[in-house]
Amino acid sequence: MQNKKKSVGIQLLGKNKDGGLVAILQVRAKWDAEKNCPESYPGMCQVTAHGGLEEGEDFMQALFREVQEELGDELLLIVKKLSETGKLIELINYEKPEKQVITYGAIIEEKVWKNMINREKKASFGGFRVIRPNDVKKIVDLKHIDRNTGVTDENTIAMFSDEKEAVKMAFEKLS
Repeated sequence: MQNKKKSVGIQLLGKNKDGGLVAILQVRAKWDAEKNCPESYPGMCQVTAHGGLEEGEDFMQALFREVQEELGDELLLIVKKLSETGKLIELINYEKPEKQVITYGAIIEEKVWKNMINREKKASFGGFRVIRPNDVKKIVDLKHIDRNTGVTDENTIAMFSDEKEAVKMAFEKLS
C-alpha cells in the first residue's frame, strides 16, 4: 500500500473596518514555479496557505514551512506566536485511507492582512481575495471547473470542497 498523502493549511481571517470578519483566500496562479509547469485550476481560490508534508515533517512543521514559503517571514513569526498562545485552532481534520488534511485557522491584525493582500501578483502568484461570511454559500465546487482552463470569471469563487469547509468553519469557530 502506498503512503497516505498528507497536507496542511491555514485559513487566516481579519476584521474589516466595520469589525466584521473576512477570510483571506489565496488565488491560484497560472504558473507553478516549484514544478516549472502550468498550474492546475488557475484562478481557483484556496485557504490562505496550503501544501503537502515533506518527508519527516509533522503537520505543524509543514504548516510553518508553507507559511514561510507562501506568506513570508513576518507571517511565519505571527503564526508561530498564535500557535504558542493557543490562538491557532484546528478547523478541520479530514482523514480517509488515502489522505489526511488538517487546516488551522486564526485571526490576524488588520494592518497585517491589508499589507499581505497588497502583494504584487506574478505569473506564479495569483494574489489574494477577501470574502465575507455570506460569500461562503456562493463558492462553487471545483468538480464543475475544467482543470486546465480554471476559473475564467473573476466573480466566481471556486474551491476544493474540504477547503470550502475550512473557510466555513473558520467563520463559525473564530467569530
